[in-house]
Amino acid sequence: MRRAELTAEGPAFFSEVARDCAVGYLTLVTADGQPRSVALNFAELDGDIVFHGALGGEKFTLMQAGPRAGFTMVKEYSFIPSTWSAPDHACPATHFFKSVEIRGRAVVVDDPADKARALQALMQKMQPEGGYVPLDHTLPMYRGALQKVGVFRVVNEAWTGKAKFGQNEPARIRRIFVEKLRERGAPIDLLTAAEIERTLDG
Repeated sequence: MRRAELTAEGPAFFSEVARDCAVGYLTLVTADGQPRSVALNFAELDGDIVFHGALGGEKFTLMQAGPRAGFTMVKEYSFIPSTWSAPDHACPATHFFKSVEIRGRAVVVDDPADKARALQALMQKMQPEGGYVPLDHTLPMYRGALQKVGVFRVVNEAWTGKAKFGQNEPARIRRIFVEKLRERGAPIDLLTAAEIERTLDG
């Protein structure tokens, strides 16, 4: 990464972004060499990315070959208007975020037990309050569904994390951001202010 001060590492960071990011972006290359980016819901499972889809179509056909794949997830924070640091000048406007970029390979999950684990991970992320019978490949109520649904995995071979909260700005400017964010006062602004303060403490 060009700006080393924005680098974020460690399993806790990875899991946080995976947990809090509802939509991620799968990148594959089609048979004719064209890039294909697909937005989808996903979950983390054992450090990899899992998701479901149809047992047919271009994505399924591509993934049957076990191709190289990329996956990007972004946890968004606040937009910072240019006026907070440079009145009349547009360039300082920015948006803060945490992101993870994964490099690996894509596989189709065939084993019913593994399919159930992946789908259960998705349910735990999307519906943490429960209210359903946990997915288990041995339960008759789920056997038919598990046969009909496609489950896919991006095997995580390497990843890069980024946390952008103005670390390249002087501390004086970051303190102004914290003040302005607390004045604006939206829930995401308060979370962003706390993240900036961590960069100041660091």
